[in-house]
Amino acid sequence: MHVPDTPRTAPSARPATHTAPAGKRVVVVTAPTPAVPARGFLARNRTVLLFLLFLFLADFGLGALAPLWDRYSPDDYTARVGGCAERSRDLMFVGGSPVTEGIDPAQIAGVAWRGRTLSDAYAIGLHGGTATDFYYATKRACPTAPRVIVYGATASDLNDSRNEPHGTRSLLAPRDVREIATTRPDAANWTVRQYVTSKVSQASNVYRYRHGVRMWAATQAEAVFPGSCPDALVQATEQRDHADDLARCGTGYAPLKGYTLSRYDQMKAAGHAPPPFAFLNNYRTGAHLKYVHKLADWCRDRDTELVMLDMPVTADLEAKYAAEYAEYRARLADVARDRGLKLIQGKDAGLTDADFADQIHMTQEGCRKFSLWLRGRLEDAGR
Repeated sequence: MHVPDTPRTAPSARPATHTAPAGKRVVVVTAPTPAVPARGFLARNRTVLLFLLFLFLADFGLGALAPLWDRYSPDDYTARVGGCAERSRDLMFVGGSPVTEGIDPAQIAGVAWRGRTLSDAYAIGLHGGTATDFYYATKRACPTAPRVIVYGATASDLNDSRNEPHGTRSLLAPRDVREIATTRPDAANWTVRQYVTSKVSQASNVYRYRHGVRMWAATQAEAVFPGSCPDALVQATEQRDHADDLARCGTGYAPLKGYTLSRYDQMKAAGHAPPPFAFLNNYRTGAHLKYVHKLADWCRDRDTELVMLDMPVTADLEAKYAAEYAEYRARLADVARDRGLKLIQGKDAGLTDADFADQIHMTQEGCRKFSLWLRGRLEDAGR
């Protein structure tokens, strides 16, 4: 008898069921599920790692353009110290902003000193600096000691109630931080905190050059959309011009634009009262003064003659802070006497309110007059 073929059907997705005879134990064997390989670290964290790589490359790229950002946000301390260190100098001036705006080395270069001509002169004027800052700036700026260093001092240089963060961040090495902690225990904690903060901030180029990037971006935005950020453009232009002046002058004399546009006598005539001069608040001396002596020691060890110069200020400022200036001048005279240094009194230069842009900074014309006067005093001192 013919039995028709049984049609074949696809195997069921469900496992076959077997009925075991009574008393028999059935063991059902199932195929093992294939193991899923574990994802590696890179696969699991790909998005995060790509984001971090982007940040690193962006930071690296910004750092590669550092000269551009520095041009729009120049660091006066670094620029002047580095500019002086480019070659050996015969004559160097160091001090705060009165030196920055009040001494033009080009007017003094060529002065005779002990029968020699001091032909290469440079001025390191550090806005807001203290005597501590000027000592470390001198060490950084003079790989070869000059023949003569003139310290243009003013009362705020010696005020122990103040310290300048810019100097700590731009001028100090780790050994200098330790030295300050030993020499000036009063400033140890502050110095360490400022130094560590500066190093942490410099680790990121995005943070370090943020101001320069913003100034550059403002100029680009103004070029595309005129009038979009006029205030930022003014600031960016002034800073770019100042950076160019610093790079071009070769002597450290690059006056800030604000001091070239104002005159103290005209401000007084117009009834404008000068702002408080906070640099002399809570005046006391002693700690910063130790670094004047360190500067004298540094010069002595290198056969460099140190000349002390009391920078002139307006009569109004001296009258307002008569006690502070009296203490400062007494300290300066003590240093000159104890160390056998020449002391030049800048107040004898005969400057008037018309020669100042504000209470303490000279105009360009005042700078010219004072620099020529100072040249004569140095010639007298060097005979």
